Amino acid sequence: MTTTDVVAVDQDRDKRRRRGAIVRFALASVAVLGVGAALTSATWTDDAWFDGGASAVESVELQASVDGGTTWYDADTENQAVSIPADAFKDLNQGADKTFSLQLKNAGSVPLTLGKGVLTTEGALFEGTAPATATIHDPSSSQLDAGATDTVILQVTTPDDWPEDYQGTEGTMTLQFTGES
Repeated sequence: MTTTDVVAVDQDRDKRRRRGAIVRFALASVAVLGVGAALTSATWTDDAWFDGGASAVESVELQASVDGGTTWYDADTENQAVSIPADAFKDLNQGADKTFSLQLKNAGSVPLTLGKGVLTTEGALFEGTAPATATIHDPSSSQLDAGATDTVILQVTTPDDWPEDYQGTEGTMTLQFTGES
């Protein structure tokens, strides 16, 4: 064998070794990928889904009555205020203490939280040095269930020594109650 033959044989051996290494590397890579794929495909999964609806409150409605709850009004603004009968606080004199019952009704579909009543007075009857005073006795509960009613008492009093200056004077009262859901 010549040197050229020896070099050729060595080169062939090197090529076979390299091919063998490449084949072994390729097989090892395929094996690793196969194991990874097998692990991934062996995982079991399951889902849980939800769906549902939502709706708003049907109605929020606080109503007022001045006739013991026989007739109810949607008195939603000051312009729609329910009138207290004129004779309820007529002919006030010295030491007067008159009351009148007002009713509130939750005509809505959800419970309402009642705020404290807001009372404003105007006119000479409620002004000056010894005026008549108006007071609200708030509902018995701050919670009013749907369909439930409650009573509010409006009270007007005058001093025992009410001066003659108040004879013939007049005044007005405005009450507001708010129900919140």
